Amino acid sequence: MSLLISKLRGLVSYKKNRHELVAHALVVALLGLFLLNPAISPAYAREQRPLYNQNAINTYYMQRGGEPFWITGKKLNPAGKVLWRALSQSWEHGLNPDTYYANEIAFILSHPAYQKGLNPDLALKLELLLTSGYVLYARDLSGMRVEADHLGLDARDWKQRVSAYEVLSLLLHNLENMDELLKKLGPQTATYQRLKREMHNIVTGKKDASSKADTFQLEYTKAIHPGRVHGDIPEIRAILGEKEPNEGDCYTYDTELVEAVKKFQRANGLSADGVIGKRTIAAFNRNNGDKRLQIIVNMERLRWISNEKPERFIIVNIPSERLWAVDNGKVLFTMPVVVGSPERPTISFVTKIHGVRFNPTWTIPETIKKKDIWPLLRKDPNYLSDKGIELYSGYGTDAMTLDPSAIDWQEISESELLAFNMVQIPGSHNPLGRIRILMLNTHNIYLHDTNDKSVFSSYERAVSSGCVLMSEPEKVALFALEKSPDWKGQESLEAILKTNQTKDIYAYDRVTVYLLYYTLWLGPKRQIIYGSDIYGKDALLWEELKKLDGIPQTGDNISRLSTSLE
Repeated sequence: MSLLISKLRGLVSYKKNRHELVAHALVVALLGLFLLNPAISPAYAREQRPLYNQNAINTYYMQRGGEPFWITGKKLNPAGKVLWRALSQSWEHGLNPDTYYANEIAFILSHPAYQKGLNPDLALKLELLLTSGYVLYARDLSGMRVEADHLGLDARDWKQRVSAYEVLSLLLHNLENMDELLKKLGPQTATYQRLKREMHNIVTGKKDASSKADTFQLEYTKAIHPGRVHGDIPEIRAILGEKEPNEGDCYTYDTELVEAVKKFQRANGLSADGVIGKRTIAAFNRNNGDKRLQIIVNMERLRWISNEKPERFIIVNIPSERLWAVDNGKVLFTMPVVVGSPERPTISFVTKIHGVRFNPTWTIPETIKKKDIWPLLRKDPNYLSDKGIELYSGYGTDAMTLDPSAIDWQEISESELLAFNMVQIPGSHNPLGRIRILMLNTHNIYLHDTNDKSVFSSYERAVSSGCVLMSEPEKVALFALEKSPDWKGQESLEAILKTNQTKDIYAYDRVTVYLLYYTLWLGPKRQIIYGSDIYGKDALLWEELKKLDGIPQTGDNISRLSTSLE
């Protein structure tokens, strides 16, 4: 680091004797290399801001021969200006600028000493603040910041942050375009870029679409149907920007307001039925503060997925209750799905399809045996037989078929119940339908057909026991097996289904499946849909993020940080 000090002193034509230089270097090293001079420290600066990953930064400057990267002469060079702008505007990514030393950097840049030309002390501090800020910022953009197990997730499924050494190595290759480097570190998806613009608009006050929600907060008591009278109708008109009727009762939910509500429901990804229910009320009440929180947690989740995706993959977004199949960057098809209920949620993870099971049997999981089947057997011992469910004691070749009507279901214990193996044969009673997608995971969650197609007509479809029910399973089966040898597409699929015999087909191309939890997504016109947090995971992630950097809930200091370089 003494090389860096020497270089900076030479750049600003500042002379000190050898003893002073050595002493200065030692003090800087002991203090973490860049504590601000108390004489010029701002009141808001932390008492101790140790250099982030000091070993990696020391190695980086040794590789550069002590040359500063962000400073040329007595001022920030173009790369330094680009980085400072990115750090000060990191709030657009849902990040906290203060995490990246934005307050300390802003103070130096606004200090009279900077306007006159940096002296060696300020130059050293500014260079190292920028380098440490860059490392932290680059790492935070590159992957998962939180502990996965705190959210009930497996870290192996998600993109983890790159190391300090890796992000610093990117600066060693004569970079000319710092903008491009910083952009490549974060997600490139259309959704992420759209959320970034939305964050900017909300914080800077360029968008006031939700400003009425800061004035009006509605309480849900019961659904409001067209033609009914309700005390909240005037407030709903105000929220939607609708005028009071010239004639009639202002509390009547009239035809004009119904159409405005339907338009609002469509824009917010709700069922456009004109009925003002719980989800519509929640959407009316969503103010800019609520939106900002929702954007922050979803931008964090978007950073968990690599920019480099396989050529063919499937995405299931749990809160939107929808599936997409993507091939070479194009969406081939999409469909509504049913996901787990809040009591039995669908877990978020990433896996690969290794085959398709046609005419599947269904081995009933322990939770369903205990919570669903057992109460029905107590009422009707013939329930299993009526549903085509076979009862076994033991497994494999030692399994013994039992008569369910011969068992006293009122008297058996829970451990005795769970010792039984219940298997439903293929047929119209089988809840897996005719197709099950085989994909390895420890959660016993998979994609499958269903024998009850009526569930897809409901707008709220978080009702399964954890698995994902597909409305058009044949499409997913054909997509998964498209590249398998001797597979003849629709012809093979129909022939196997007609046999009503269970058969597994190996998937030659292991299609990746992403089961994700995004409570924001893009609508057909690229508008942002603020969806429902069906499992309450937004609040949980928000609490984890606050532990990291105390994300500010207002943007009071943002304009000052963003303009301090101008």
